This record gives sequence, C-alpha cells and structure tokens, in this order.
Amino acid sequence: MVIGHDRCQAAVWTLGAALNGLWVPDRKGEMASAVLGFSSLGDRLAGEDYLGEMVGPFANRIAHGRFQLDGQTFELEHNDGDNTLHSGDGGLHRQTWEVVELGSDRVRLACLWPDGKGGFPGPIRIEVSYRVEGQTLVHQVWATTGRPTVVSVVCHPYFNLSGRLEPIHDHELAVAVASYLPVDAACIPLPEAPAEATGCFDLRRPSRLESVLASDHPQIRIAGGLDHAFVLDRPAPGHLALAAVLTHPGSGRRLTIQTDAPALQIYSGQGLDDDHISHPSGRPGRPGVGLALETEEFPDAPNRPDFPSAVLRPGQIYHRTTRWAFSVV
Repeated sequence: MVIGHDRCQAAVWTLGAALNGLWVPDRKGEMASAVLGFSSLGDRLAGEDYLGEMVGPFANRIAHGRFQLDGQTFELEHNDGDNTLHSGDGGLHRQTWEVVELGSDRVRLACLWPDGKGGFPGPIRIEVSYRVEGQTLVHQVWATTGRPTVVSVVCHPYFNLSGRLEPIHDHELAVAVASYLPVDAACIPLPEAPAEATGCFDLRRPSRLESVLASDHPQIRIAGGLDHAFVLDRPAPGHLALAAVLTHPGSGRRLTIQTDAPALQIYSGQGLDDDHISHPSGRPGRPGVGLALETEEFPDAPNRPDFPSAVLRPGQIYHRTTRWAFSVV
C-alpha cells in the first residue's frame, strides 16, 4: 500500500505492518526513500534486521529472557544470547497484520497477540496507523490487554537521507536530551543507568556521525557503535517533545522527530549486512548504511522498577505517537 502525495509517499506492508519506503524530495526536488526497504516479500522474509517493521509486544532487550509481574515469572524466548530481543524471532515483525482502514493519506492495521505467545501474557490487541500530513508522517500505536502484561510496541525504521545506500557517517545528528542508558557487553542497561550524556554521547548540538562512531569512548567500543537509549523529556499531556534532528548536508534532507515516548533508541547499523535491501538506491546493504531511530519504552523496563513502567493492565490503553517531519536545508 502506498499513501500520501507526490511530495511525500509512504509504502506500508501488512507483513510486520512495516514502513517499507518513505519518499521525500532533496533540495533539488529529486525524490528518494529516506528509509531502507525491500523490493519483495521474499527479501523481507529473508532479512533479519527489522527494516521498518513493528517490533514487540516488547521492543528492545529483556535481560535473561524473563521478567516478573504480580509475583509471577514469565519465561521468554532467548534469541540474543541469554536475552530476549524484540520479543523473539516470531515477534510482531513476523505477523501478518489486518488492514482496518485505508485512505489516500492513511492506513491503519491491527494484530492480535495471543495469550502466552512468546511467553508474554495476553491476549494483546494492537493497532498501528500511518498518516501523511504535508511532508510529515504521523505514526500512532494503541494496545489493550486481557491480562496484566508489558508493552513497548515500536516501529523500527532505518533512516538514510542521502537517497543512496551509502554509509550514514556524513549525516549530522542532534538529540535534545542530557542523559542516556549506558549498557553492558550484552547491551543491557547498567545498574547505574541513566547517566549524564558526556563526550561523544552529548548530542545536544549537531554532531557528524563519523566523529561520534570513531570515538574511543568505552560505550562505543562495547556496542561497536551506537546501540543506546536516550532519555527523552516528558511532554505535557496531549503534546509531543522534540527527540532528534537528523540532517544530510549533501542532499539537504532533514528529519525532525517528535514523540511522547520516554526513550529514543539509536542504533548505528553496525550489524546490517543484507544484500536483500533494495532502497535507497545503490550498492547492496552493508554495515552502517542506515541509522535506526526507535521511539520506545526503556529497554529492560520489565526488570527495572526504577525505570518508567511498561506495565499494561486490563482496562488501560497504551498509546504512543511519533511524528517524522521532513524539510530541506
């Protein structure tokens, strides 16, 4: 499905409710996708990098593949060493979603996560929507549950504003926060997290990614690049807070992200190595050709009572909104 208009078009697939393409102009008016995607269903099924897919019901990592809730221990799939990543290999990214609304500028999809699937209590009903407003793509998530559970349902786009499958080192990134979650060797937040974002992690002013990723900061060495959550300011009810601004000076494309989620996970794509990736155009996908910017709950929140709660109970509604606004500089 393609929604939008001639200056902003988004392609959304039912497999994983994935954002498979997002075409916006550069300073010359030339259109190219600002996110990485695939050309066929077979290529997406063969990929393992969550390109634009919805991940969950709990995105990011859960330490040791288990959590306790209301005195009960829930054992999950271990698919990232001893940990659970993006709810296991059969998470929301591998489900076929139902289209419940489709218009020229919007699409809404739904998925029912059965009770006990992947170890998570439920059932959990999830709906996601994508809506084009001018040169902005508005993304929303809703979830309800039949049993107390944990929820962090997240879109996982990899951005590359150059219009080509080239390293993102020449992009400039600014993140409007002063703290982040340092991690251990398994990318699980350390007990002392959050911590002040200093050195290369202080991104409050635009920083060229090449210099950030070349840093000898211990946290960069541990993760092989960026794979960290940044703590976002909580906006007033009904409002969104500025999360990040990503700019590609060469093309002039600029992305501004606003959200009401508590964290922004930044992953510099060091694990990308997938020749199935078809766009943006150019050579096959290789490490570092995309920057994942995921608006989400704190990683490992089910095991960290000091983090904002990710618990969802019957009668409550989980709702998150993210705006990806594009402009030209």
